[in-house]
Amino acid sequence: MINRKRIPKLLAVAITLMIFISGVQCSAKAQDTELDPIVVMYEASHAPQFSADNAEDGLKLMLDMVNESTRYLLRVNHEPLNDTILEDVDILIIAEPDESAEFEHEEILAIDELLTNGSSLFILGDPSIDQNSAYWSNQQFRDLGENVAINTFLDQMNITTVRFGLNESATGRIFGDTMFDYEHSLNSSYPSIIQFDSTTWDTSHPIFKDINTVISMTATLKPIDLVSGIAHGYETSFAQYRRGPNTFGNLTFPNMTLEEFQEAPKSYSAINGTFPPWLSAFRYGNSRIVVGGSALMFTGRNLDLPESEEKWFYQGDNSRLFMNIMSWLSYDFVNPESPILPMLIISSVILLIGVAYYLFKKLR
Repeated sequence: MINRKRIPKLLAVAITLMIFISGVQCSAKAQDTELDPIVVMYEASHAPQFSADNAEDGLKLMLDMVNESTRYLLRVNHEPLNDTILEDVDILIIAEPDESAEFEHEEILAIDELLTNGSSLFILGDPSIDQNSAYWSNQQFRDLGENVAINTFLDQMNITTVRFGLNESATGRIFGDTMFDYEHSLNSSYPSIIQFDSTTWDTSHPIFKDINTVISMTATLKPIDLVSGIAHGYETSFAQYRRGPNTFGNLTFPNMTLEEFQEAPKSYSAINGTFPPWLSAFRYGNSRIVVGGSALMFTGRNLDLPESEEKWFYQGDNSRLFMNIMSWLSYDFVNPESPILPMLIISSVILLIGVAYYLFKKLR
């Protein structure tokens, strides 16, 4: 028979032991279980401007960083997309596809199914360049800014909220725009290479966590008052369309009045004071989508400055921004078990023991 006088001491020992056990550090079940990686696919079958396996001119440095993370598993696709290829893809990256390689109807249906199932989409365009660019000697880079292919893709997907600025009055090929800013450029002779700070983005958005500075050469998004726009230019920023194969409008005259803009609407796509957006993030049904105006800023290419040896990938917080975007796009994909339930059970048991002891004392 248990001595009643010893019950309080036994209960005190039991409660103390439970409190001690609850404070002991141990690995959660999710830590002991190998979680499935998030599958990221880089779409390479539509003649993208930047190669996934080129560290000097392409996106290899950035994609290697993604793949080296234990969170992601990177694939590069060179075949026409279909349901089978996209079956287990969590994030699809489409970076500046060429206008000569449009997405086929079956591919659009497969991507639509991907989004319906809750996977995410990351779309990157680029600014146009002119003959003053340090890139102009490279024929491949003269195709930068062919964002008409992305606009066509967005039309096919019935995504109507965001577009790239295009000079649709141009004859022949349709060129995108480029953002300029004389006060925030790295070199006034090349006012398209802009250093952005936290005043130009939504600091409350998870994509910009721990981001202090980014350096970009970017196209702009439409409309100017884009609701989903989370990053934009300064009050002194403006954007111009490329007038033809070689030239933009008059870069020495960015301060157009609204009347002057109305007289020449196809020369400029954003004038001073409009804070043109260049990064958009939004939910699309069950999915998340990010649209950005610069794939270039995440590449291993040297900056578009004469004899520059600095690479875009290493500028400011560019690479961290890319990884933050990946994290936001995959936010709901991995949900490790929380320690809250075990702690709740322990707390409840302690409470019940306390209540039982109180009643026992009262009924004696």
